[in-house]
Parts: sequence; C-alpha cells; structure tokens
Amino acid sequence: MKLVAEAITAAAFEPFGDVITTPETYGRQTFTDAVEHDDRPFALSTTHTKARLTPLTIDRLERHPHSSQTFLPLDAERWLVVVSTTSQATDLSVFVVPGTTGVTIGRGIWHYSLTALDRDAGFAVIMWKGGTPDDDEWATIDPVMVEVSSTTLA
Repeated sequence: MKLVAEAITAAAFEPFGDVITTPETYGRQTFTDAVEHDDRPFALSTTHTKARLTPLTIDRLERHPHSSQTFLPLDAERWLVVVSTTSQATDLSVFVVPGTTGVTIGRGIWHYSLTALDRDAGFAVIMWKGGTPDDDEWATIDPVMVEVSSTTLA
C-alpha cells in the first residue's frame, strides 16, 4: 500500500488530537483540553532527530493509552505525522507539518515515530509518564510506503 502525505489542517487532524499554532493576533492561545493523562507525573523532554528521506516504509506503530503526547518543533523545517485510531495499516492518515506548528497526539492514538523531513530537527516533547511499561504499546503493521512531495507545504 502507498500513501501520500497531505498538508496538515486542524480539521483534518481533529480525530487524532490538536494542531498547535501561534495565535494570529497578539495574546495567548490555551490548549487545556488537548492535554490528557491518568494522574501521572509530567515529563518534558527534548529530542534531536535525523531527517528521513521519502518514500519511507512504515511497519510499526506505537500508542500511549494513559496520556496524550505533544510535539513542539524547536528547530525544524517540515516534519511528518502518521496517525490512526486503529493499529491497521489501512486506517493511517499522514500529514506534513511545518516547523512552526506543533501537534498533540491524543491518548490512545496510534502513531509512527517522530519523523523530520528536509533536515535534522529538534523538538520539545510533553507527556505524562507513570513509570510503568503499560503506557508504551507497539504494533507491527503491514508495510506502508509513505511519499511526501517536495512541493507539499503545510
């Protein structure tokens, strides 16, 4: 199976979580409903990831049943978000996200690993961690090839 990534929009991503952007006017924008957890300790981390070339093959997904997970680019161009409400390859949605936009992947949403496009990238990651292995679930899926057009802008 082959999927082509689309530019992310809040409406298209809504079944999987929230798109986080800077307000268009001066002031604060709050995302309190985006953060979900089961009364677990808060964890803020940063990560540096190598850029991946596309097409890329996805054959494994992860999810966190007790917590949402927020990714905020600190130094990125475009990046890829692959999500699904099930662990089935046929249900995947693929989005290209600009380096000025973050996302919160909802609790229990299956997703592929953080994937930088164009160049290596840095991110802040916010998640609640309980220290138990049951909040990291993995699924092997039928391989899916994901393509990203060099002209796909988010």
